[in-house]
Amino acid sequence: MMRLKPTQRCCGFTLIEVLVALSLMALLALMSWRGLDAMLRVTQVTRQNSVGLGGLQVGLAQWSVDLDHVVETPDVNALDWDGRVLRLVRSSPVGSTEALLVVAWTQRLASGSQRWVRWQSAPVNQRNQLINVWQQAAIWARTSSDMESEITSAGGGSAVAVTPLSNWQLAYHISGEWVPSNTLVGSEGSRRALQANAVVANMSDTPEGLRLLLELPSGGPLQGRLTSDWFNPSSDVAR
Repeated sequence: MMRLKPTQRCCGFTLIEVLVALSLMALLALMSWRGLDAMLRVTQVTRQNSVGLGGLQVGLAQWSVDLDHVVETPDVNALDWDGRVLRLVRSSPVGSTEALLVVAWTQRLASGSQRWVRWQSAPVNQRNQLINVWQQAAIWARTSSDMESEITSAGGGSAVAVTPLSNWQLAYHISGEWVPSNTLVGSEGSRRALQANAVVANMSDTPEGLRLLLELPSGGPLQGRLTSDWFNPSSDVAR
């Protein structure tokens, strides 16, 4: 009489083992996702800081170029600072050598935050055009609305937001030392010494030096106070 062999048990995993394995895989996936998310955040912040720092460097370079190309005219001051906006007349980098630009630097609302902004007019070559855009630049700088909501810019020009800004101020280089502009604005004699006077036809009344003081907000690639000095190329200080 033959005996039947007992049924052999098949190898495999129990339900508990499968659940444990799935739990471990889910935990590893979660840890990997958190690590990837952190890497993406760091990359994004680094990219934003790089763009912000690059924009600030370009803005400071443009600031120096604008000052280097200041032009005296018999119609308006070549340089005018009223404690809020700096307006200047400079030569046009393109086109006719007789064309001029009016440039305004100020602090304005742009994209929902306060920023250091540069405005530039279209090239002008007539006296009435120059006077008109000079006045329009001051009006534009006093506008309190968000720059992004403006349909057109004053004088047919264009504005560029350079960098986030908490505050800014200027100082003048006078007799070998830096003097804050707010201590001199009230004096008419000092004001003539600080501004480029329209009566002269040379650079003698243009300040021998300007110190730019920017207060940068926290959270950006740079924060705190940033100082940039410019000296009049035709002055003895720059030689």
